[in-house]
Amino acid sequence: MSANRDETERRERQQAAIRSIARIPLSDLRDQSPPDLQALYAELQNGQALIPGLKMGLGALTVQQWDPAYAADGWTLYGADLTLDQGHPFGSMFYRNDADGRVLRVGVKWHPPVQQLEFPALHPSKPELTSDCTAEEVTAVVLDARSRIGTLVAVNAQIGSFVASEDSENAILDASGLGLERLSEDDPRLAGRDSPRPSDGDREGARG
Repeated sequence: MSANRDETERRERQQAAIRSIARIPLSDLRDQSPPDLQALYAELQNGQALIPGLKMGLGALTVQQWDPAYAADGWTLYGADLTLDQGHPFGSMFYRNDADGRVLRVGVKWHPPVQQLEFPALHPSKPELTSDCTAEEVTAVVLDARSRIGTLVAVNAQIGSFVASEDSENAILDASGLGLERLSEDDPRLAGRDSPRPSDGDREGARG
């Protein structure tokens, strides 16, 4: 009899616990956030960024943010022309030297034979390696580019099957250190993107 009573009491406690849990219908999560979701947003740790606007689940995801400690000293990323080719980043990143205005273009491409990303240091507008940068400068800028692209790849991998909105894509670029102004394909500023030194204030858009 004691065993039966213990089992009955256990079931009653279990049912009471279930009844005390606040339930949120799945239909509510499809189109709007629960009323206390803002508290979740406040739990970001140092070095993390929030990716909003996702179309599945709660609609947000915490990811690791690009670490500015990898930024190349004396160089500024001012433009990027990037896309994903079968999941691999492909394109160019443009850096300008803060002291003398030299431009260094870092290529981003997947090298199938060795199954890894490559970052050749290129001439700003010609398909050849750069000739006006020291080895130390190239090493620093390439590390900068690698760190940003590495973050971009990691964020996209972490999101996985989640569907990103335009807000999500912008947040991904920001988190990857690629938060440049995004230009449309017909923007007149893109007509001169092969020129070695765009005018100050003009920036090429990062295209995801």
